[in-house]
Amino acid sequence: MLRQADSWSSRSLRLTRQRRAFPRIGVGLLFAATAWAQAGPPSEQLRRAQELVLQGKPEQAITIYQELIQTFPNSPDLLMDLSIAQFKARHYRNSIEQAKAALKLQPELPSANLFLGASYVELGEFGAAIPLLRKVLEAQPNERNARLMLAEALSGARQYEEAAEHFQKLSELVPDNPKVWYGLGQCYDKLFQQSPGQRQHYRELARQAYNRLIELPRSRESCIHAAELRAESGEWVEAAKEWREALRIAPDDGRARAGLVRALYRARDYTAALALIDSMRKDGLDSAELKFLTGACWLNLEQPEKSIPYLEEAIQADGYLLSAQAALGQALLRTGKAREAIPHLKAALSIDEDGSGHFQLFRAYEAAGQTEAAKQALSDYKEFAKRLLLSNP
Repeated sequence: MLRQADSWSSRSLRLTRQRRAFPRIGVGLLFAATAWAQAGPPSEQLRRAQELVLQGKPEQAITIYQELIQTFPNSPDLLMDLSIAQFKARHYRNSIEQAKAALKLQPELPSANLFLGASYVELGEFGAAIPLLRKVLEAQPNERNARLMLAEALSGARQYEEAAEHFQKLSELVPDNPKVWYGLGQCYDKLFQQSPGQRQHYRELARQAYNRLIELPRSRESCIHAAELRAESGEWVEAAKEWREALRIAPDDGRARAGLVRALYRARDYTAALALIDSMRKDGLDSAELKFLTGACWLNLEQPEKSIPYLEEAIQADGYLLSAQAALGQALLRTGKAREAIPHLKAALSIDEDGSGHFQLFRAYEAAGQTEAAKQALSDYKEFAKRLLLSNP
C-alpha cells in the first residue's frame, strides 16, 4: 500500500506549523467591566451571569447578557461582559464584535482592547492583535495578561527578538508561569535558526528556558515541549501520549488537540485522527492543515474518493500547502483522473523526499497517454533516485 501522503507531508508540515501557546485571561480581569454597577441593569441578573462564567458555563451567561443588552444597548461595560463571556465560550469572532461595539461607545476602553487583542491571538491573527495589546500596555504597563498575549502575538508574527524581550520581563514578574518559559524557549529556538553568528548563544538561552520549564510542576506547556521533542525524533506514538497528557491538563486546548491529530496521523492511527478532527470541527475549529489531514487519512485508508473534497478545500484555503497538492494528485491518479492529477503532482515535486513523487508523476503521464512527457518523467525519477542513493550510501 502506498503511503505517499505520509512521506510527502512531513517536510511541508514542518514548514507551515506555527508553534503557539495561548494565555488564559486571569479571573481578576473577567469582570473589570462590571465594576460600574448597580445604576444599570438589575444586579441580580448581573451576578447570576458572572457566576455562570466563573463556573465554566459561559454559554448560559451569554443568553442573560444578550437579554440585558436589548434593554441597555448603550452600555459599553455590559457589552464588554458579553464579549468576555463569548471569549470564555471560545466564540472569538463574536467576542471581537462585542468589544468593537464597546469601543465605539467608549474609545480606548482598556478591557475592550485587551479582549479584542486576546481574541485575535486565539484566532492566530497576530498582526491585528499587536497594536491593540500595545495600547493596553501603554495605558497599564503592569498589566501582565496583556504583556503575555503581546509576547505570544509577536512570536506568532515571527518578531522573535521583541517577543523574547517581553517574555524575559515576564520571567521576572511571574517566574512560576510555564507559558513564559515555554514561549521564551520557542523564541530562542527561532533566533537560533535565524542567527548563524549567535547560534551557540541562543541555543544555551533556549536550553535554560526549557530547563526552567521542566523544573516547574507538570503543565500543559511542559507536555507540549516533551511532545515536540518526541516528534522531532520521529517517536510519534510517544508524542501522542504527551499530547494526550497535555489535553488531560487542558481538555479544550486547541493547540494540544491539533498536535495530537498530527501525531496520530504520523503514527498511522488514521481512524483515531479522523475522530479527533470531527470533534474539533464540532467545536468550530478548522484550518487548511486539518482539511489536509482529513483528506490524507481517507487516502491512506484506501478511500481516495472521500479524500478529494477535503484536499481541494485545503488547497483552496492555502495554495502553498504542498503536502495537500501531493495527496490530491495521488488521490486523482488512483481514481482514474490522471490528467487532472498531473498539475498537482508537478506542484509538489519540491517536497519529494524519497522519489515517490517523481514516480507518481511518471505514472500519471503514462496513464494520460502523454508518452514523451512520461519518458522525461521516468528519466527524472531515475536521476533523482541515483542522487538519493549517492547522498545516502
